[in-house]
Amino acid sequence: MMQRLKITEGWTTFFLALTLVLLSSFTVYQADLTSGLQILLYTTTAAYIAGFFLAQSNFSSRTAVGFSIVYGAFVLALLIGLIFYPADMLWRERILDMLQRQLEWLNKAINGGTSRDGLIFIMHTSIIYWVLGYTAAWYTFRNLRIWRVVLPSGILLLSVVYYYYGPKPLWLLMALYIITALLYIARTYLSEQEIEWRHAFVRYKRATTVNFLVSGFIVALLAMIGSGLLPTPTASAALNDAIGGRSAAWQSLEDTWTRLFSSLRSYGGSVNDPYAGTLALGGPRNVGNTLVMDIRVAEQLPYAYWQATTFQTYENGQWLTPDGEQVIHIPDDGLIQTPLTAGREIITQTVRNYIPNTGTLFGMPEIVGSDKQVFVTSQRDDRGANLISHIQSRYVLQQGDEYVTYSRMSVIDQDSLRSAGQIYPSWIGDYLQMGESISPETKALASQLTAPYDNNYDKVIAVRDYLRNNIEYNDQIAAPPDNVDPVHYVLFDIQEGYCNYYASAMAMMLRSEGIPARVVAGYASGEFVPDANVYRVRASDAHTWVEVFFPRYGWVPFEPTASISVVNRPAGEGETATDGNEIAPFETDLNRDELLPEDDVLNPDDRLADNAPVFEGDTAVEQSLFSTLDPFTLLRTIGAFLIVILSGVALYLANRINNRIEGDVVESYGRLDKWGTWLGLHTNPAQTPFERADSLSTAVPDGVQPIRNLTSHYVVKTYSPRPQEADEFTPNDDWRTLRPLMLRKIIAHKYEAGLQRLRRFRRRFR
Repeated sequence: MMQRLKITEGWTTFFLALTLVLLSSFTVYQADLTSGLQILLYTTTAAYIAGFFLAQSNFSSRTAVGFSIVYGAFVLALLIGLIFYPADMLWRERILDMLQRQLEWLNKAINGGTSRDGLIFIMHTSIIYWVLGYTAAWYTFRNLRIWRVVLPSGILLLSVVYYYYGPKPLWLLMALYIITALLYIARTYLSEQEIEWRHAFVRYKRATTVNFLVSGFIVALLAMIGSGLLPTPTASAALNDAIGGRSAAWQSLEDTWTRLFSSLRSYGGSVNDPYAGTLALGGPRNVGNTLVMDIRVAEQLPYAYWQATTFQTYENGQWLTPDGEQVIHIPDDGLIQTPLTAGREIITQTVRNYIPNTGTLFGMPEIVGSDKQVFVTSQRDDRGANLISHIQSRYVLQQGDEYVTYSRMSVIDQDSLRSAGQIYPSWIGDYLQMGESISPETKALASQLTAPYDNNYDKVIAVRDYLRNNIEYNDQIAAPPDNVDPVHYVLFDIQEGYCNYYASAMAMMLRSEGIPARVVAGYASGEFVPDANVYRVRASDAHTWVEVFFPRYGWVPFEPTASISVVNRPAGEGETATDGNEIAPFETDLNRDELLPEDDVLNPDDRLADNAPVFEGDTAVEQSLFSTLDPFTLLRTIGAFLIVILSGVALYLANRINNRIEGDVVESYGRLDKWGTWLGLHTNPAQTPFERADSLSTAVPDGVQPIRNLTSHYVVKTYSPRPQEADEFTPNDDWRTLRPLMLRKIIAHKYEAGLQRLRRFRRRFR
């Protein structure tokens, strides 16, 4: 029975290959992209075992593949049916449901729909790991192809680790995979050698296998440590272009993936977003000139802001975002449900992102849709519409990615805002909150500025113009003292500041007069490039401004900062800028999709063209893609893979050189001398070759026969009148026996010498 369980390649090889594919599937399971991924572990194990027995059979490769397909279909249907379907459901109905799901998914894949069926991803991934498990066994035990075992599972594992932004340290599994792969490569190489030794009736110790694997483990560990100590790369735009660049085809593939597997869980961590949940009023502002994004529009806009986050609450010198719910919005769902307001115009923006690892989507206020799946952070009004504070891509955006946002831009005229009235929805009270630190002087100034006017619009303009005319722009001001409110500090103490202070002062002064206002963070318009209809936005354009709420018309932007141009609105004279398309406040019979005409939606092929102006030199992005990867997982993994490949090449070359040396009679004898030196044997030039052989045989008694064989043929080759007789001798066979014996003796000799030195050292200091 035990004889039948023997594997020529060894059980160590069996379990190492199984560990490789299981590590890959376990990584996908740990990524927790959807529930139920534990099935991958069962699938991989079953596939590997099936592949092992088929590899041991006498079937041809085609016949074995046929059996594997049949086994796979049965096992996958059985596992999926047992795990994901009710126990009382007929098996016929389960199978039909699986087929129906596949057909529906295929229809959406062809016709451009969005699939939200999580079971589809499990089915497809299970099929992939069935193939990987089967091929790992086949290419280990039938047709040895090491890299066809190591690379497919490794590449899949690497892709999961690279795109995973969750809390689990999956890079540890990547490291374990690399170590296991190195051990597998070493073990399969040794297995080949063992087969040759058996065929040649060469004796070798079983400890050789253990020693070889231990050496392989040490090499793998050193490789991982070495890759972890690689220097951090400096920021380089050229490096980003070469490595971080993403072609349109690749981006299209990513978009298709997110569309067809939209049910997968995504993680928003590890992103490089400049705007967080707070906005503090601090000291000097330090922003660079790094390129952030290009925004293409149909034509130049009358004004432009690129909104990121809205803030609601002011406390202790900082702004806080509203406490909202985060939900996923998919493009197929249409526009995001927001309160419908009049005086707005739908615009479409195509944004090319230049920030590595970012998530925030930008667009003109108010953003109501995107071609990306997004996380929408919002509260709800009385009618269930979204009061959006932040929109973030569901999947991390990389440098060079493009996306489309749809916005309802306010184009209302001055007269309409003057007559808007003061009948507010119930939720607007949150935007009248006043920080306890707001000084009486601030409130008194607001009252003084607004007293002459009887409508909110003129009051807003009065406060805005006061700030623009009386507060000098300076982004290098010192932080306010701890006991002074920042708004008071800017208005009365230093009378200078930058956008955060302008916007905060205006919002607080308006709120003190009962006018709902909020602070919005994002970017100012940037530089408009007429030839391409593109707004080029840099880090230096980072900006905050104020939005004021008007009944019927919603949030309307105003610019209090002296260094930025004001929003010029048409006077009105009874007409609005909406071409007569009036919408009743908070009520409408219009379909939301009708608000987004097909003509306004850019075709995906009509995005920022390759022949658009190329911006070089100081406009290049100064950050490196790798400068934001923590802790440079991708680079270290690539380095480790390179070390694996180089180690394999070095092992192969060393084996070739070793065989050449040990295959030559003269060089073999020279190697005997070197081994003797390592054993501490000091040869005398007067000794004959046989005398040296006797000394070496005394040190290595188990190697007497191969030592005498090598020495005898050296003497014949060197001193005999017929040296050609030695050419028929192959020293390699004797070396296969002698080398392990020599290694053990040398290790024992060095160990004993070390102990002796240690004893002498101790005696010296007693």
